[in-house]
Amino acid sequence: MKSPDRPDAAAEASERDHAVLTVGDVHKHFRRANGQDVPAVDGVSLEVRAGECLVLLGPSGCGKTTLLRSIAGLEHPDSGRIEVEGRPVFCSRDRINRSPQQRRLSMVFQSYALWPNMSVFDNIAYPLRQRGFKRAQLKAEVRRAGELVGLDEILRSYPNHISGGQQQRVALARALVSGDSLVLFDEPLSNVDAKVRQELRIELKGLQHKLGFGAVYVTHDQEEAMELGHRIAVLEHGKIAQMAGPEELYSRPVSRYVATFVGSTNEIEGTVESVDADGAVLSTALGKVVGARVGPDVTAGGKAVAIFRPEAGRVRAERPDGPNAWEARRRDRLFSGTHSEYVVTHERVAYRVWSDGAPVPAEGEMGWLTVPPSDVHIFRP
Repeated sequence: MKSPDRPDAAAEASERDHAVLTVGDVHKHFRRANGQDVPAVDGVSLEVRAGECLVLLGPSGCGKTTLLRSIAGLEHPDSGRIEVEGRPVFCSRDRINRSPQQRRLSMVFQSYALWPNMSVFDNIAYPLRQRGFKRAQLKAEVRRAGELVGLDEILRSYPNHISGGQQQRVALARALVSGDSLVLFDEPLSNVDAKVRQELRIELKGLQHKLGFGAVYVTHDQEEAMELGHRIAVLEHGKIAQMAGPEELYSRPVSRYVATFVGSTNEIEGTVESVDADGAVLSTALGKVVGARVGPDVTAGGKAVAIFRPEAGRVRAERPDGPNAWEARRRDRLFSGTHSEYVVTHERVAYRVWSDGAPVPAEGEMGWLTVPPSDVHIFRP
């Protein structure tokens, strides 16, 4: 016999599992003054589920903001299809291109985009007034949104009388008050200080879990991406280089570009001596480097680069057993609060590795740099 609340639980699970955004093979090109055609978004396809935060991560010029603006209706793609809640808002084949107002989604901008002549209350209430909410309902929804983000005591203040962190909370409350299923974030925390940024990340994650909206979040900050994203799409020249959960993206990057953009890395260039199912061996200035994680198209005799994270490497006073042990001079010690990091050099090339409490050489003395082959990725350069 089924529990009486089973249908409700199943309905809630279904509600939170549907796609709130579908992007299919979207292209957007720009033409420079010299006539060069630049693919800002080059055949991107993705999907965002209800309650999911998809982070678009990459350096300036990779296409993440153009993609976000195309979803919002602020850019007109050249081709492809975009659906919000299963409803097409852009389709080049069917000549559909709905205005931003018709797409029923909210957006939080980097610059906050608050009206200085309006109170906090009126800034939050603006989208509700545009949708014709009655006064009593509007007031209740604004107060509810203000309480959610901790603004209930300053609703009558004006933007120029509150802090940057509070202004960003106003922009967030304005996006949430409409109850839209999809919220777009365009580097919203880049203008606040580090402490406030940390607080707002926690608040945003909690609000999304509580309210269940889907989110597309643009940033170039890898730490922010790791903390907020259920999945992260790393963009490169308008294409998705890799899309995965934070842990997979960090520990199993598919290319040198992804590995070096997501987290700190040490790199050793060389020539591939051999490659098989167990990994590859490189001949480098350090000596032989053995790596167990080999990227595509790495072939014997070709050039390659070995990559490992600082936390995977160690410096030792005595030579350890096994492969991947190279002579290096200990230079600096960097204390970060949670761990110590050492800078070691070999022929003027610096590498950063963590300490695990084992004996290390004195500053300026020779020692051994080591890393397990299982933590070494080998990619084409």
